[in-house]
Amino acid sequence: MRVLLLAACLALVGAPMAHAATTAKIDTSGSAVNLRFGPGTQYGITGSVSNGQTVTIVCTTRSEPVTGKYGTSTIWDKLSNGSWVADAFVFTGTSGPVEPECGPTGIRPTADDYPYRGNPNAVDRWFMYSGQCTSWVAWRMEQVNGYFHNNGWRNGISGHWGDAHEWNDNAVRLGYRVDRTPRVGAIAQWERGAGGASGWGHVAYISAVNGNTVTVQEYNWTTELGFGTRNVPLSEISNIIHLHS
Repeated sequence: MRVLLLAACLALVGAPMAHAATTAKIDTSGSAVNLRFGPGTQYGITGSVSNGQTVTIVCTTRSEPVTGKYGTSTIWDKLSNGSWVADAFVFTGTSGPVEPECGPTGIRPTADDYPYRGNPNAVDRWFMYSGQCTSWVAWRMEQVNGYFHNNGWRNGISGHWGDAHEWNDNAVRLGYRVDRTPRVGAIAQWERGAGGASGWGHVAYISAVNGNTVTVQEYNWTTELGFGTRNVPLSEISNIIHLHS
């Protein structure tokens, strides 16, 4: 029952490009540089590359500022092996991004493949509580889009999303579009108490749209700290958050 979800949604505190990718070289003071699961030092280390080693950049994004040999940069490069590296440690011949913003991966998830299932209330890699709606949507966005910023930076702005009822305002602050137009791959967001949501609000992933009815995938709604899918009238949803235009 929805009334059981009063603690729900509490937050704790790319496809290959159509054109040729860019070949660049790691350039440090001599030490190796860490590769990470996502664009920021809050993401886990996936490996390392030595100074002078060649890497292939497939897309970029702006996230946590990092200082390297040539100064501070907010650019992070996604490599052909799927890992990320701070552009401050990569010689590309320019201080700007050499590839476009990383876009949707084309993945069309249909089931519960959440990596924290069965392990609720742990702190996930986005610094949210696992098993909550916010953590699950962060996972789905990272799976579909290639990354999800949280507790990091986007264009030099603190990127913490907060509790579910705050996501619409923080999305606008971070430069994302928020409206009432549903689309597959966007985030459905509920304000406090809207459409049966708790005082923490709620967020879900939009997996299908049929007129004024939206199909969402979510955590911690019909199943406490678990996965569910339901059809929701658009009129019950407060906002739609678009991470891509």
